[in-house]
Amino acid sequence: MPDMRMEGCDRIVVVSYRLPFRVHRGQAVQNPGGLVTALLSLVSASDHQGGGLPVGDIVWIGKAEDTPEEWAAVKDQVRPFELVPVDLPTGLDNRYYGGFCNDLIWPLFHYFPSLAVFDTDYLEAYRQAQELFAQAVANVIRPTDIIWIHDYQMMLLPAMIRQRFPEAKIGFFLHIPWPSYEVFRLMPRSWRRELIEGMLGADLVGFHTHDYTHYFVRATGRVLGLETWRNTLVLGDRLVHVDTFPIGINYRHLRNALSDPVVERERGRLRRILGRKKLIFSVDRLDYTKGLLERLLGFELFLQRFPYWHKKVVFDMVVVPSRESVSRYQQLRKEIEATVGRINGRYGGLDWRPVVYEYRALSFPELVALYDASDVGLITPLRDGMNLVAKEYIACQGSKAGVLILSEMAGAAAELTDALLVNPTDKAEIASAIATALEMPEDHRRERLGRMQRRIYDYDVFAWAGDYFDTMARTVHQQQVYKVRLADRRIFGVVASQYRKADHRILLMDYDGTLVPFSGFPEQALPDKPLLDCLQDLAADARNTVVIVSGRDRQFLEQWFGSLGLVLVAEHGALIRYPGQGWVVQVHQEADWQPKVMAVLDRYVDRCSGSLIEKKAFSLAWHYRNCELETALDRSQELMEELRQIVQQDKRLQVFEGHKVIEVKIAGYDKGTVAAGLLAARPYDFVLAVGDDRTDEDLFRVMPADAFTFRVGLVSSLARYNLKDQTQVMRLLRSLVGLPEQG
Repeated sequence: MPDMRMEGCDRIVVVSYRLPFRVHRGQAVQNPGGLVTALLSLVSASDHQGGGLPVGDIVWIGKAEDTPEEWAAVKDQVRPFELVPVDLPTGLDNRYYGGFCNDLIWPLFHYFPSLAVFDTDYLEAYRQAQELFAQAVANVIRPTDIIWIHDYQMMLLPAMIRQRFPEAKIGFFLHIPWPSYEVFRLMPRSWRRELIEGMLGADLVGFHTHDYTHYFVRATGRVLGLETWRNTLVLGDRLVHVDTFPIGINYRHLRNALSDPVVERERGRLRRILGRKKLIFSVDRLDYTKGLLERLLGFELFLQRFPYWHKKVVFDMVVVPSRESVSRYQQLRKEIEATVGRINGRYGGLDWRPVVYEYRALSFPELVALYDASDVGLITPLRDGMNLVAKEYIACQGSKAGVLILSEMAGAAAELTDALLVNPTDKAEIASAIATALEMPEDHRRERLGRMQRRIYDYDVFAWAGDYFDTMARTVHQQQVYKVRLADRRIFGVVASQYRKADHRILLMDYDGTLVPFSGFPEQALPDKPLLDCLQDLAADARNTVVIVSGRDRQFLEQWFGSLGLVLVAEHGALIRYPGQGWVVQVHQEADWQPKVMAVLDRYVDRCSGSLIEKKAFSLAWHYRNCELETALDRSQELMEELRQIVQQDKRLQVFEGHKVIEVKIAGYDKGTVAAGLLAARPYDFVLAVGDDRTDEDLFRVMPADAFTFRVGLVSSLARYNLKDQTQVMRLLRSLVGLPEQG
C-alpha cells in the first residue's frame, strides 16, 4: 500500500455537490452515487490494512438538503465526518445544478451536443453557487488542510480557493468524461477558458482514463496556449500536474458480502425463481447516456436471431429512478417501458417473461445477490466516465464465473479488457455478444474473470486514493523545490552584492526568450530602448565582459548590438565578434548538406501552415511558433524523425530542438564550447549566465560551480535558479547597474 501522507497535513476537506448523507426520519442515510460510496469506503477502512485516506479528520462540504436542527440530531451518526452544509437558494440551484451542470456540461461532455443548452444565466448561476462553496471552504480551512474537490459541479472552485489562499494544497478530480476538443470547442470561447482556468487552480487534476487526460491537456494548449512536459503545466510561478487515476471499488467489502446471510437468502430466492434459466442482469440510473433503449434493442435482436434461448434466459433490467421531474427523463422512461412491453408481448407468454423490468433502487444485499446469481452482466452505456457497476459485477462473481459484456465507451473498458467489449449503438454486436457469453466454455470464463478480478483487487479504491495522494505529494514537493530555486528579490540582492565586490566579471546571455519575449516571427522580436541602454551601461564598465550568446545570425546581432561594446556570439557559437573587431568563424564547414535538408524543411512549411524557415550561414532552422499548436507538435515530431535519419547518414550534422524551433547545424560546437573558451581566456571572479531553452543547457553545463546561472521558466535545468518569466531578466540586469525597476 503506498504512503499517502503529506508532511504537515492532518485533515482533508472534501468538496462535492452533495453531502454523503441526508436525514430521513431522524436517521442519517447514505446518499447514492459512486463518489460517495468510494470515499465512504476510504474513511471506514478498518477492514483494509494500510488503507483509508492520508489523514484522520475529514470535513465534507456539500449542498444542504436538511435543516440545521435535523443535522444536529444526527451529528454522532456521521462520524468521522464533520459535515458543512452549503445553503443554495432553490432558484439559484435550479439554474446552477439543473441548468449549467445538467443541461450543458453533462450532455456536452457525454457527446450529446444537441441536448446542450448554452444560457448565460446558467453560467452566472454556476459562478455564484461556487462562490458560496468557496466561502464555506474559507470558513473552515486551516493552513495544513488538503482540499479535495470533486466533479463537474465544481470546475471553477479550485481557482476561487487558490485566489483566496495561494498556498493551499488543492486536488481536483473529474468523474465524468473530458471530451475531445472538437466537442469541447462548441462551448463559447470565454466559457471554456474560464472552466479550464478554474480547474488549473488545483495542484493536481485527475481523470479516470488516459484519453480524458490527453484531451484535457490538449485543450489547455488550444485554449490557453500552455505547453506540457510529462503532463505538467506551468502557470506563472506554479506547477499543475494532470494525470490518470481510474477509480476502484472496495473489492474486499464486496467479496465479504457474498457470505452475508442476508445475501445468501436473497441469492437462494433468486435461484428458486430462475430454476435452470440463465440470468442476464443490468442496473443503471435512468439517464440518456446509459444506452438503455439500445440495450433492449440488442436483447430483442438476440431473441430474434437465437431462438434456441427462448424460455432459457431472463434479462433482469433494473433502472434506478433519477430526475423524474424532467420531461426528457419522463419520455425516456415511457420509451423504455413501451419497448419492454413490446418484447415481452412478442416473445413471452404465461410461462416466460424475457425481460423483467424493475424501476426502483436496490438494497445492497439485493444488488450483491443479483451480481452473483447472474450469468451475464450487460453494461452498455453510450458514454460513462468510469462505470463502477462493471467492476462490482466482476468482484461479486463468487458461485459462478459470469461474463461481462461492457461498452467500449465506458471508462472501465480501458482496464477490463477481458470483458466482451461492444459498441453500445450496434444492436447486432450486442446480440452476438450475448450469445457468445451464454455459450462460452467455463474454463474460458474463469480465465477471463480471474484476470479482471486480479486487476480490480490490486487497484481498488484504496490504491486509487493512494496513487492520487502520492502523486499530489510529489507535485507539492516539486513545487516547493521550484520555489526554493525561483529567484526573488533576495536572490537578486545576493547577485548584485557579489557583482559589486568583483573586479573581473563576465555576463553571458541568450537573446530570444531571455532578453526579449518571443514573437510569432523572429524579425519582430526586437530589443527596446531600455534593454539597449541597460546593456550599454553594463558594457561601459571596464570590469565587465558582456556576451550575447544567441542562435541569431551575425547580421541581426551586429545591426542591433554592434555598437554597444558587447561580445557577440552568433548561430550557437559558429561565429564570434569581439568589440571593435570583425567576425571570426569558429567552425569549418561545407554547405553541400543544406539543399537536402532545405528540401525537407520546405515540405514541412507546406504541411504546417504558419511555419517558416530561417536560413543562416551555418545552420537551417524551422520555426513553428506561429502555428496551430497541436498540428505543429505533431509535425515537429515527424520532422525530427526525418532529420534524425539524415543526421545518422551524415555524421557531420547535428539536429536539436529549441523553443518551438528545430535546427540543423554542423556538429562539434554549441553555446557551451564558445563559453568555455571565453572563461578560459582569463580568470573571472563573477560569472552570470542566463538562458531560456534546451540550447542554453550547454551553456550552463560549462559554468563554474560558483557561477550565478538562471533558466527562464519553471523547468528542470542545470541552472542554479529559475526565473518566473522573461521580464525577470530585465529586473535582474537593472539591479546590477543600480537602475530602478520598470513599472
